Amino acid sequence: MIIKIKYLTFSLLLLLASCVDPYRPPEIAEPDSYLVVNGYFNSAPGTTTTIQLARTQNLADKKTPVAETKAQVSIESKNKVIYALKEGTGGAYTLSGVTPQVGETYRLHIRTAKGGDYYSEYVPVVATPPVDSVSWRVENDGVQINVNTHDPKNNTRYYRWEFESTFEYTAPFFSSYEVKSNQIINRNPSVYRCWGNENSANIMTFSTTRLSKDVVSQFPIAFIPGNSFKLSVKYSILVKQIALTQSGFDYYDQLARITQNIGSIFDPQPSQITGNIQSPTNPNDLVLGFFRVGTVETKRIFINSRDLPNWPNYPNTSLCQVDTLTTADVLKYQPSIITYDLELMKYLTTSLDCVDCRTKGGVIQRPSFWE
Repeated sequence: MIIKIKYLTFSLLLLLASCVDPYRPPEIAEPDSYLVVNGYFNSAPGTTTTIQLARTQNLADKKTPVAETKAQVSIESKNKVIYALKEGTGGAYTLSGVTPQVGETYRLHIRTAKGGDYYSEYVPVVATPPVDSVSWRVENDGVQINVNTHDPKNNTRYYRWEFESTFEYTAPFFSSYEVKSNQIINRNPSVYRCWGNENSANIMTFSTTRLSKDVVSQFPIAFIPGNSFKLSVKYSILVKQIALTQSGFDYYDQLARITQNIGSIFDPQPSQITGNIQSPTNPNDLVLGFFRVGTVETKRIFINSRDLPNWPNYPNTSLCQVDTLTTADVLKYQPSIITYDLELMKYLTTSLDCVDCRTKGGVIQRPSFWE
């Protein structure tokens, strides 16, 4: 009897398991694809305005977002002056030789190839005050980078920042030779020294509306751990500062709360946020993005490893296994070659990531701005 009961229980479990279907929330399975707009009307003289158009995709879709091509994109002033943007590649639309006038308001107009019509709100020209300084200090076994700025006229009040970082680093070992076409030859070009790049991922905003003066002091931009290979030779950061209207600030602030602070039931829960671009005929045809008119102020600094503490930094050659191989074994197994030892009359070899800096995502071309 006990055996029969156990068998019956096991059969019921199998039946229940076979009746369970994986739950796919509508947000994942929903086939709708919404327009995404990224860019602004650059008011700096001699600059080019670029508006990037793409489409959203389902959370389960791992492909690259689809660019919105063959659209008609224009910028219109309140006085009915229209500037048509020229389509480039990858959903990028550009406008050159046009500087928006201070005191005028502008809106973005997009007509897609499928007939979708979208307008932004009319927005004013907002000038961004210069970045006073970008400072850094050693703290918590790393480097904290901060930005400082102010508006003496107390007109800005709403700020957003982005950054582009570039870092010089080397492979653990310098490689003198390589194997090509079953021959050992001198390695050229060198793959010992690289430059990597990284852009800001988080939305960074700050408002001085509660302060008596329009001053931003020591706003945290980035933190680099001391053991990061980014600090091993030289690190540079280009901070981009953007002045916003209150509506622009509210948009980015809400977007940051939704996308960056979700982790518990006490954090902001997912909600709909679109921006200042809408379809005048179909309110359900959502558009993601915020159109603005203004400038971007930048400042770059460099940090040398010699100015930092003696952290256990990259590269660490002790993590690389080094072997000695004859010429015949090198040609047979084709490992990465460090050099040739004249005393041993053998090659010193190791793994690729110990001689080729490109395995960490960098390139061997020195940036034009590098000091």
